[in-house]
Amino acid sequence: MRSIISLLSLCFLFIAGCAAPDAKQEVLGTPGVISGEFTGLEAGTKIFLRSFRKGVLVSSGDCLTKEDGTFELTPNAPLKKGFHQLMIEKRRPLVLVTGAEEPIYIKADVPAGSGYLTGAEISGSTSTELVATYYDELMPLQDSLVLVQKKLQSATGEERRELEKATKGLIEELNSLSEEFITSNSSDPAAMAGLENLNPKTYAEPFKLVLDNLREEYGTSEYFKKLNAKYAQSLNPRDLPKQKTKQQQVQQKQSRGKNSKYMAGEEAPDIVMNDPEGNERKLSDLRGKVVLLDFWASWCGPCRRENPHVVHAYNKYNSMGFEVFSVSLDSDINRWKGAIQQDGLVWPNHVCDLQGWRNAASQNYGITSIPHTMLIDEKGVIIRTHLRGPALEQELHRIFGK
Repeated sequence: MRSIISLLSLCFLFIAGCAAPDAKQEVLGTPGVISGEFTGLEAGTKIFLRSFRKGVLVSSGDCLTKEDGTFELTPNAPLKKGFHQLMIEKRRPLVLVTGAEEPIYIKADVPAGSGYLTGAEISGSTSTELVATYYDELMPLQDSLVLVQKKLQSATGEERRELEKATKGLIEELNSLSEEFITSNSSDPAAMAGLENLNPKTYAEPFKLVLDNLREEYGTSEYFKKLNAKYAQSLNPRDLPKQKTKQQQVQQKQSRGKNSKYMAGEEAPDIVMNDPEGNERKLSDLRGKVVLLDFWASWCGPCRRENPHVVHAYNKYNSMGFEVFSVSLDSDINRWKGAIQQDGLVWPNHVCDLQGWRNAASQNYGITSIPHTMLIDEKGVIIRTHLRGPALEQELHRIFGK
């Protein structure tokens, strides 16, 4: 299901006119201006706009909410037609499908916590409205699936069999919802959101239908190219992984034993754990971004010496789509919080279950020493491991080109 999370990180808003509307036509304003009204937020809450560049979501504008919850955001440059991302405080994404010619108005109540923003009233873009209705149905199913999969990690016997059955049923329901959405909207760019949830090998016909319908108008958009490449790869047997030699298998087994069960080229398992304030954070919520998964602890000297390198990389590349997900092997919450503050670890994704070396995520990953890092791509696949010191920034320079 990682692909769902990867599109959910897409968002964008186009709007003009800040008054709460009674009718959609009353809020349509200047094309190229993003506006709306969010309740449930403090004044001065930051709203981020992001767009694709070289396959990665990068900052394309931001603004702050006013006292009455309204906001107005002008992109740094005219938006290209396609998928974009609006993010509320980097915790509530909303998918929007539009271009510089459409004004969009969004009105929504923003609940506490993180996760996709559902229930928004959107005007100004038919495709964005379609995507919103799709995710309003999809996300409750996706949340249920995540909960079931979380319980599966520790379940045994009959309970495990029941949870596996529930998982299968939820996946089938998600796939059916996506297929139905695609069939009903195959000529609208919003249909690409449905493709994100489907395997192109199993659902080759819907992929071909949508891609053929949209190729002329959206073929040069980054999201179309991403889905088209995914489809093309499923048809190309040359892209199948080659059989490893016996020596390569031995080397791989040895390298796994060094510190982790997972290597470059493999999907990073999800991590669901609480941050210092008790809010649930998920690694999968960062799909669509390049993520450094960092296992560390306040009591680990080498970890603390690595932190300045991570901070520098975060400050330099965050606006281009780079995030850090830090898993602490602490058992003392005050020492954990203190180290975050002292080392200036300003990113929001810090998690810990206060179990020390028995940390559930570190055990699942097979971590035997820290610091240990994994760089993960937008689809949740591990790019490289053991990145320390200047090596991290060198790899990010290769990815982002700066």
